[in-house]
Amino acid sequence: MRPPSKWGRRSKRCLTLFCLGFAIILVIVLIGVFPIGWILFPPRLPSPHPPYPHQEPAVPADPHPDFTVDIYSDAAIGIYLWQHIFKASTTSKLGGSLLYGFHKVDGLSFRFRTGPALAATETITEPHVVLVVNGRTEGKVLRARQWLEVTARSPLVENVGLVLLGNEQCNNEWLLWYLESSKYKIRVVFIVYDSTLVDGKRVFQWPLGVATYRGFPLLELQTGDIVGQRRYLCHFMGTVYRNNSRMQLVKALEGSKFTEKCYIKTRYEWPESETEDSASDYLKTLETSESVLSPLGMNAECYRIYEALSVGALPIVEDQKSPGMCDSPYRLLKEFNVPAYFVADWDELETTLEYLASLSEEELLHQRHKIIRWYAKFLQQMRDRFVNVIKQTFIIQK
Repeated sequence: MRPPSKWGRRSKRCLTLFCLGFAIILVIVLIGVFPIGWILFPPRLPSPHPPYPHQEPAVPADPHPDFTVDIYSDAAIGIYLWQHIFKASTTSKLGGSLLYGFHKVDGLSFRFRTGPALAATETITEPHVVLVVNGRTEGKVLRARQWLEVTARSPLVENVGLVLLGNEQCNNEWLLWYLESSKYKIRVVFIVYDSTLVDGKRVFQWPLGVATYRGFPLLELQTGDIVGQRRYLCHFMGTVYRNNSRMQLVKALEGSKFTEKCYIKTRYEWPESETEDSASDYLKTLETSESVLSPLGMNAECYRIYEALSVGALPIVEDQKSPGMCDSPYRLLKEFNVPAYFVADWDELETTLEYLASLSEEELLHQRHKIIRWYAKFLQQMRDRFVNVIKQTFIIQK
């Protein structure tokens, strides 16, 4: 047996030293390329299983986080929209001549401006604008046209919405030219009072609401506010026009056995504004009445219908068309099944009051509950309709 060659021993030693050197170099390279933590504690691969039930998935981001709509209100119905429907507040500026506010609803931010300081000479630089304007008379229409020209002149305005207090004879044909012209960028119109323009696609019916221009407050009555016996079975405080069905109402009340149980206060001239005493008297007597009589006025839809609903009183409404181009009175209220009693004429008043007088206190309380719940839900539905239509017309169809 031969002894090991010295060259074999040297070869083995060289191979060992080479392998050791290569291993040291490899370790140095790995440390230089990857953090030591990755080598010592390699990252775990994500689990293919869904999160445990108690782990809430991430909330998706708002797709339009910076979408802001600016509301310029040149009519009192803007206050009804902002304070009563949106339930938003305002801040006074310039000695009360300007009211403004901020509110966010369902991912949209709204900025609101109204007051005497707001003029149709404004320079509007916001891209998404809603104008609240009055179209009752020719003079009011002229001012509404001026506002539409303001938005048309601005190269920055992309979308325009309109909330219009329409003509009481339902003649709003002046608006057609603006709707047909792309210059004015009108995407949607919400119109008060019946109109043949309403199609539920671009033109929507909108509620008249309460008389905010006379200071009628936002009332959010709870159960404790409507319990207890109410003093008056019915209520009517308003202007009586000549050759109008209100004359028939007055005669029906004069011959009724329930006259002493109703609060009746009439006048023969319509005042632009109430005195502080008359406004206070109206609200106090309204809140203590079981029903409110709403005869046809210059238009079928009256403030007193919404004011009655807000205090839980049953509106007794004359179901007749207004003169002029009106076709579908109370369209919006009937669409939402308003808790009101409709009469064809005031000859039905006596039997209606007899029915109310026959109800127990418990039944009357149930009726009040039903009315205030309906009205609160109605305001919320109007808010949702407004916001959804703005989204549809300003964003989705853009």
